Amino acid sequence: SVRPVGQKRGWIGQVHRRTDVALGYGLRPREAAVVRGMVLGDRSLMPEKLEKSFQRSGITHVLAISGQHVVILAAVIYFAIRIFAVPPTIRAGLTMGLMWVYILIAGAPPSAIRAGVVATFVLAAPLLGRQVSPLHFMTTMLALVLAYNPQLIYSTGFQLSVAAVFGILLLTRPLKSLLERTLLRPLKSPPRQLSNLISVSLAAQIATSPIVAATFDEVSIVGVFTNLVAVPLSGPILILGLLGSVAGNIYPLLAYPLNACNGFLVTMLIQTAQGASSLPFASVTTPGVTLLLVGLFYAGCVPPIIAGRIFSSHNRSMWAALLLLWAVLWLVLVAAGS
Repeated sequence: SVRPVGQKRGWIGQVHRRTDVALGYGLRPREAAVVRGMVLGDRSLMPEKLEKSFQRSGITHVLAISGQHVVILAAVIYFAIRIFAVPPTIRAGLTMGLMWVYILIAGAPPSAIRAGVVATFVLAAPLLGRQVSPLHFMTTMLALVLAYNPQLIYSTGFQLSVAAVFGILLLTRPLKSLLERTLLRPLKSPPRQLSNLISVSLAAQIATSPIVAATFDEVSIVGVFTNLVAVPLSGPILILGLLGSVAGNIYPLLAYPLNACNGFLVTMLIQTAQGASSLPFASVTTPGVTLLLVGLFYAGCVPPIIAGRIFSSHNRSMWAALLLLWAVLWLVLVAAGS
């Protein structure tokens, strides 16, 4: 079954309708629905069973307009303009302008706005001769955004986005140290990209698990591994989807090769979601998670995080192990209590 599509009005609605037509050149309906979700953030054309597979496999976030999408788009635009030897000031200005146009077309979700603000400051900082401290900057920006619109604190998308970013900033380095001392140790010299990808995925998964458990009554167990496939695929799918949309509106024949290539990648993404979600241990149900339990989880994370940042880096993996143990214990207790 497919849920009814809400009609958008004005120029944004016209862009959405033209995008739907362009994605139809070379993409099957199911593939076009996935690309539509990734490009426009609208999953209303996706079959519910397929969306459930994405949720159970822990990769629903690739279907939403998130900070990851905005960062990928900004990076591609920036480096594409750089090829033509455009001066840094103009390059940064064009990147920011096109990025914000995309955010508006996508409906300006809170996570995209947050990422847009961050990307804007990162792009502007070198021009102003300033350096950006990620953790301090994120804390300040969060305070400013909530001061402007306190209601955002009730938005699940905003909560997940903020939790994921802080999780990545605070947990990636200790988790990477733990992985290299345990699971990746037999490789002697593990590829840097592999250890980075696993640690980032695990950090985001840990940080967002309580919010996911409380909101969706289900937490994916296989998400750490499915994201190793889904995240690298999501970048090319997004870019090809945007290029196919633009090309299809210029001349339909131009969209076919782009969409055909994208269809192959989307099929891989769908197969990953369906295959992982079919595993009996893919997720655990977590009904009845209260705000108190969510607060308890984050309170339990504070001591090992602080200890890992204060004490010697040689003990970093030990504090990461304690944090991981606490996350698993909390999840087991919550699942058992249901």
